Amino acid sequence: MGNKHLNSSFIPQQAANLPLDQSYINKQADFLEGWLREGNDALAIVSIKLLQDDFQCFSDWSKSEMKAFWDFNRKVHQYSWKQIYSSASKQLGQKTGFAYTVIDRSSYPDSQFKKALTPETTFFELRVNGDMRVHGFRYKALFYLCWLDREHQICP
Repeated sequence: MGNKHLNSSFIPQQAANLPLDQSYINKQADFLEGWLREGNDALAIVSIKLLQDDFQCFSDWSKSEMKAFWDFNRKVHQYSWKQIYSSASKQLGQKTGFAYTVIDRSSYPDSQFKKALTPETTFFELRVNGDMRVHGFRYKALFYLCWLDREHQICP
């Protein structure tokens, strides 16, 4: 194993030598500022921290499905929540882009995880591609991806 990975970080190596009380700001990471916006103007961030792998796991996905997911992941980070919401439509067949769709919480597998979330949590799905969906909820700029749904099993 080589050491090439040491040169590929957003934070240069010399930052490790700064005193602990001195914060480091990467001047080249200005693309992150979109995530500092407030409300629906904030750019979306996808987190897999709460992924429920007992329903479906990335290991179930094929290489082409994983490519579709990573394409989705790169794309969604370029959109504000306002733009994502605009991809929703009440009329079937008129959804575009991410096809934001609110899903009733009863559609999701019963689990301690779901029970631990407040009843006011709004679950929704986003389209990865024609068939594949991801489900979760939003908190500030974060989309907590909770369920993978490559075969439209949650909402057939």
